[in-house]
Amino acid sequence: MGRASGDKLKQNNDKSSESIKDVLVRWLGFGENKEFISRYVVSSNTRAIVYMAVLVLIINFLIAAKTVVSHITGADAGTSEFMLQMILVVMIFFTCAMSIAYARKEILRIKNTKGGDLSYSTVLIFSGVCIIYGFFVSLLEYRYDGIVMTFIAMELIVICILAWRPFISISIVAGTFALFYAMITLETGHVPGSRFTIGYIIVAISIVITSVSAFHQKQNEAEKDERLVSTNMHLAETAVKDELTGAANMSFFRKRASEILKDPQTRYERQIFVYLDVENFRPLNEKYGFESGNSFIKKFAGQVIDVFYDGLVGRPGDDHFVVLCDKEDLEKRITKLRTYIYNCGFDTQTGLKAGGYPVKDRNIDPSVACDRARYACNSIKKHYDQDYCEYDQELDNKFIMRQYIVNNVDAAIDRGDIKVYYQPVCWAKNRKLCGYEALSKWEDQKYGFLPTPLFIPVLEEYHQVHKIDMVVVDTVCRDLRWLMDNGRPAVPVSLNFSRLDFELTDVVDLLCSCTRKYNILPEMIHVEVTESALSDNLDSLHKDLDRLRALGFPLWLDDFGSGYSSLNVLKDFSFDVMKIDMVFLSSFQDEDKEDKTKAVLKNIVSMANDLHMHTLTEGVETLEQAEYLKSIGCERLQGYLFGKPMPLKEALVKITAGTLPVSEEYI
Repeated sequence: MGRASGDKLKQNNDKSSESIKDVLVRWLGFGENKEFISRYVVSSNTRAIVYMAVLVLIINFLIAAKTVVSHITGADAGTSEFMLQMILVVMIFFTCAMSIAYARKEILRIKNTKGGDLSYSTVLIFSGVCIIYGFFVSLLEYRYDGIVMTFIAMELIVICILAWRPFISISIVAGTFALFYAMITLETGHVPGSRFTIGYIIVAISIVITSVSAFHQKQNEAEKDERLVSTNMHLAETAVKDELTGAANMSFFRKRASEILKDPQTRYERQIFVYLDVENFRPLNEKYGFESGNSFIKKFAGQVIDVFYDGLVGRPGDDHFVVLCDKEDLEKRITKLRTYIYNCGFDTQTGLKAGGYPVKDRNIDPSVACDRARYACNSIKKHYDQDYCEYDQELDNKFIMRQYIVNNVDAAIDRGDIKVYYQPVCWAKNRKLCGYEALSKWEDQKYGFLPTPLFIPVLEEYHQVHKIDMVVVDTVCRDLRWLMDNGRPAVPVSLNFSRLDFELTDVVDLLCSCTRKYNILPEMIHVEVTESALSDNLDSLHKDLDRLRALGFPLWLDDFGSGYSSLNVLKDFSFDVMKIDMVFLSSFQDEDKEDKTKAVLKNIVSMANDLHMHTLTEGVETLEQAEYLKSIGCERLQGYLFGKPMPLKEALVKITAGTLPVSEEYI
């Protein structure tokens, strides 16, 4: 069930479980003070007040005229009654005039702080005078013909049209009708008959029911409008604020930052965009829970807003913040924020990295400025001795190159600029070729040769690396088909896949479709997966690897020992080949480390054999290294000793020349 559906169901349950007492309290008006409903009732009836006031004015002029004529002709006995009626006429005239004046203000939407109070007071005065007028006029008329319609009309005007709370309506009806009944008894000297009393009570009940119905309708309308206003306020706030932290969202941040920089009064050369990144926030979330993590982010956002009180603070998302502020005391402010994080007392190694981009052009796009500040921040993520980096020319050159790579990878693929190079893999026992590792190279028309370590990490960061790997898979299968069709030596080729490849595309389907397309046996394609890709032990990745193995694709564990190796990987996954990282051979010639290196290599190979895994060591550059690896049982070797990554045609030249002999066994 969705959250919206759940909330609606909860509201219905709460409403159905409302007790009779709660209903009575709410309807009688003793409960929550709904100021909005009162305002709504007054505001929504301003037109009615005007029209009724005009009507009452006309009626009163007619009654006044009748009274004067009756008094002159002597038909009306009693000067006191005449004076009383004239006073009432004047009061009604004054009240109606006030009502018209203030209702007109309301209708014309004239904003006035005191206007609402005066308008509400006018309604009260108008209502009171109407009741008094109806009361006394009906008493005067009752003497002659027993008619009380003026009084009933005034009650209806006040109670039904103004739609006061049921409690007030009931009180007014009960009080005024009881008083009127008592006054009639005093005036006539006897209790009214039962027929009058019954009719009198029925009229009173009818007015109460009508008033309750009117109030119920107005209440529903008011609550609907109140929800609409609340929703609009929430949407308006969401449009400019981050929901969790209250900082500006990026849409508003970019808009406001552009306005600030373009303001002639802003000294833009003193402004700087700052990108803040809370380090190791993910482990904090995992250890303390997302609720605690969100609480920390909310409090930290408050600190950022306080520290940069004179700047503009936005939140791109997660544990990242951007700030546009003055350069003055920037590092002191960042240090204050870093101290706050340290003082939170988390067990995890939580810190703060920051990158800055000084504004050099008033018309700079805030999106570009934020990206450059973020790039400066990311450039020191693995530099534990540096917490702040400012964007400079060197970073600018790298940033431009990164943007070029991201923006041109599709065009490079379409033009055929992505090439596949093959590095030989040889048997340790006879040093004959038993396979290749396929590596992607970018031969750009503008910058020339782009090394793999330059563009692969960038494409991984922007989740586009799978595009390159799809090209490599298709090219390798096509080359193998060409070799076999032309009677040239064809050996298995290993392909590198990262975790992102499995997340962004269906690697299993890709390999199966390509091998079927070119009629290649699955055993000719070896799938290399880096150890770091398996650190999270994702269930989906585990299933994909099992499917590949079941379909006949050999699995290789790549770069074993390149970082903090986890033996759980060897326990949880099944691989055919363990590829030992070249880092072990980098210190092979160091006399202080050589013995330890050899001991580690020997034990790794022994462990792999116990796990029924074949072994391959990369980075082999000397005969001494090759001989030692052979002596400890390592089966395959790869490195510059046998050849650098090269185009397929160059590899065929070496094979033809006999410098790269081909083995007849591949597994």
